[in-house]
Amino acid sequence: MAITGVVASPGAFAKTHAVPRASANAKYTVCSHGCPYKSIQAAVTAAMYPGEIITIGPGHYAENVTVTASVTLKGTGKRTVLYPAVSNPAPNGCGSSSLCGGSASNIILVAANNVTIENITLEGANPALAGSGTLVDGARINARNGIIDDYLVGDFNNLTVSNVIVRDIYLRGIEVTYDNVPGQTFTLTHNTVTNVQADPSSVAMLNFGDSGVMSYNTVTNASDAISANWSTGTQFLDNRISKSGSGIHTDNNGGSGGIADTIQGNSVSACTKDGYGIWVFVPYVSATVENNSVKGCYVGLGVYGSGVSGQGPTFSDNVVNGTGATTSDLSGTYGAYVTTDQLGYGPANVNASLTGNSFQSFTTGLFVTQTTGGQATVTASPNNSFLRDKTGANGGTGTVVNATHDWWGCSKGPNTPGCSTAIGTVLYKPWLTTKPPKS
Repeated sequence: MAITGVVASPGAFAKTHAVPRASANAKYTVCSHGCPYKSIQAAVTAAMYPGEIITIGPGHYAENVTVTASVTLKGTGKRTVLYPAVSNPAPNGCGSSSLCGGSASNIILVAANNVTIENITLEGANPALAGSGTLVDGARINARNGIIDDYLVGDFNNLTVSNVIVRDIYLRGIEVTYDNVPGQTFTLTHNTVTNVQADPSSVAMLNFGDSGVMSYNTVTNASDAISANWSTGTQFLDNRISKSGSGIHTDNNGGSGGIADTIQGNSVSACTKDGYGIWVFVPYVSATVENNSVKGCYVGLGVYGSGVSGQGPTFSDNVVNGTGATTSDLSGTYGAYVTTDQLGYGPANVNASLTGNSFQSFTTGLFVTQTTGGQATVTASPNNSFLRDKTGANGGTGTVVNATHDWWGCSKGPNTPGCSTAIGTVLYKPWLTTKPPKS
């Protein structure tokens, strides 16, 4: 079906009436017949007052919308489908930049404060642009980004995206970001994002430098599902992630000020080969990672270095299961991996605290390692469980690992028949003789 301008049935809008524009909080209805605006962009451009609501009727809309006013875009869910009108998912010489100096194809580009987007489907593969785009997982993708802040223009605050479906996007499904002013707020909730995996740096949902909430979202088939970089305080709550290379991670949290991130109540499953569940990279403040479920990932939980010595995450009451994980690493899989290695940025001291977690069916339940120039210190006590792991816990040379008061699969303690093992620098006496909850 050709998609140009607005494609919809005129009869569907026979009873639709638009509130006059000449008052605050006016409501615009975008449709193809009987309504004042035949495109979303026209309604946005006409908005005169903050808080105006643009209601978008059922239909297929081919536009690259730039939101320059504090409005709400409100659709009808799966029946309101917005496609990119322009195909430019991977401009030449762009590299991993999101906006590519302004040449990228963005379905919705946000250039205003206090914008709300809800109940819309964004489809990054436009069948009317046949022969263009990048083929990924059966879809010929035309849009580089789904919803993204226009950080080339300025810093925009208080973006809310809810009950939006975003699919078939090249680089960023939803991105909130700052340019000069860190700490702007946002809310991303109850969204569904899928097939954002065209590039190793593709991210389904990304916060760069802001403070806000990502909650109750569902992400599948992403290179990187949900993440934050230079966060000033992000809450990752009750998200569901599957079939992705990375579940949830926070990088450089607190490096631009703000508070520690919270990663709570999330489920990550069926990671792609060598995939990571939940991990923390070079923290400047100590994140909380609690009550999450991770299953089928090469690394369940991870910590990589620290921006400030002594800062490091607390992992508590997480259930981590290696069943179904696939990896090219000949040494196997890891329930929790703690290292001074900052993945190309040199070594640094690393700290982590683990309490009440369950690690089962991994090659190594807990592995702590360090390189010259960094000290790894881990308190894995009390009430952690190591079950059916080939090695329960392994502390590399020079590391400090306190794993006392933990459960090793039987009452006799580690390194006995029927129990998991504890090797290297791991201190395990005394151990629990009865299993704790969640084990």
